[in-house]
Amino acid sequence: MVQARSVVRTESGDVSGVEDRGAVRFRGIPFAAQPYGSNRFQPPARVTAWEGIRDTADFGVGVPQARFDGDPFDRYFNPINQGTDCLTLDIWTPDVSTSGLPVVVWIHGGGFMTGTGSAPAHDGYTFARDGFVHVGINYRLGIDGFTFFDDGVENLGLLDQIAALEWVQRNIAAFGGDPSRVTVFGQSGGAVAVMDLLAMPGAHGLFSKAIAMSGSPLAATTADSALRVTARLAERLGIEPTREAFAAVSIQRTVAETIPLAMEFLDFSRTGIEAFTVSPYRAVYGTASLPLSPVAASSESTVPLMTGTLRNEATGFLTALGMVPDMPDAVGQQMLAVLGADRAVERAYRDGPRELVSPVELVEAAWTDWAFRIPTLDLVAARTAPSHVYEFRWESPSFPPRLGANHALEVPFMRDDLAAMRAVGPAGVALLGPDAPADLARRMHAAFVAFARTGDPGWPAYTTADRTTLIFDTVDTLESDPGASVRRAWEESR
Repeated sequence: MVQARSVVRTESGDVSGVEDRGAVRFRGIPFAAQPYGSNRFQPPARVTAWEGIRDTADFGVGVPQARFDGDPFDRYFNPINQGTDCLTLDIWTPDVSTSGLPVVVWIHGGGFMTGTGSAPAHDGYTFARDGFVHVGINYRLGIDGFTFFDDGVENLGLLDQIAALEWVQRNIAAFGGDPSRVTVFGQSGGAVAVMDLLAMPGAHGLFSKAIAMSGSPLAATTADSALRVTARLAERLGIEPTREAFAAVSIQRTVAETIPLAMEFLDFSRTGIEAFTVSPYRAVYGTASLPLSPVAASSESTVPLMTGTLRNEATGFLTALGMVPDMPDAVGQQMLAVLGADRAVERAYRDGPRELVSPVELVEAAWTDWAFRIPTLDLVAARTAPSHVYEFRWESPSFPPRLGANHALEVPFMRDDLAAMRAVGPAGVALLGPDAPADLARRMHAAFVAFARTGDPGWPAYTTADRTTLIFDTVDTLESDPGASVRRAWEESR
């Protein structure tokens, strides 16, 4: 039974928390003013204080966003309701009367197009159970969060994240947390955001450790590339490519254009190699808020990092394009050519330990390596601060063999919360199958908890001398430079 338990005073007013499974949770606490009306397409503004006690028992509204038709995992990752007063966060804490607890701040994924920090996929209970204060945040998405106008105000969605981290610094002690022990972590778009935040001067000092799950530093882009996306959006909307013109368009209309533009962007025959970064909504570097690319800035970071990828990051993207399990050989060759996978790279996949042969296997592996694994390793190799690397290989039975360790599959394992995925319904049950290893979930969660608490997840840091990588699977293994022949072939093909 859930019942009221605690009242906490924040800088803007009092909030009431409710007891849930032995922890205390708070939902929908504003960390910034609603980013619409006069605040639209502007940096986040401070919250107006409220009188009385704010009830945080129920879910707050998610950021206005589009939905992908027929997505069986919509209610697992995305908000129940949407609204304009959406720059909010959820907090789970073991006990508001304690102090000095480590803090984890979750940045949700969704390609900077969809998602919410309070979705069932991002439930913070298991971290509170293990002695952490867990914070899940929202931030502006899509057109409102990531359109670039080259006028000195950019990366609004990331500025929202910084505003949330600043709020955590000022307020988290009231929930039992230690502001000097904050780990920021995220998956997919959230991991991209973590990589961006590591490079942003405005985020320095706001967190002491970072975890990036299935991110890519390639997702940050140049001003020229971003301006091409802005021009295409303006063309679709029938407006000038200016901040003022975009702000005059209704939220409903900009939301409606979010996914159609993304599907255009995914057409590699039109967009070229950029299509394989998946989303047109990206951070822009070479700007005041993000002066250097995540890789170029990585040598300056002193923040310990844990990061990793899944073996088959691209399976779901290819499935959405109708190319799994059968891909015509000509299409496969065309996609490999656009990716820049030359004969040496293709030979490394065919003749290496995985012995990939079919067009869909080759393209999936090349897409995964080009967009996720190799750029992540490049970022880690450029760092001087400690970095720990993993790869997730357990395969879902819902995908063809050798394609089953798909993007986002690791989220319920990392949280040690397979039940939340099964609660989605038949799709969640099918994704995990009857034999999903609960022990893998316990081990993976324990590694994340250990890193967030101490900076040591339980295996050695990655160096270019040995490239030590922990493989999460039914049985975990420690490998030195997994996929070495493929990595070297990619390096030589550039």
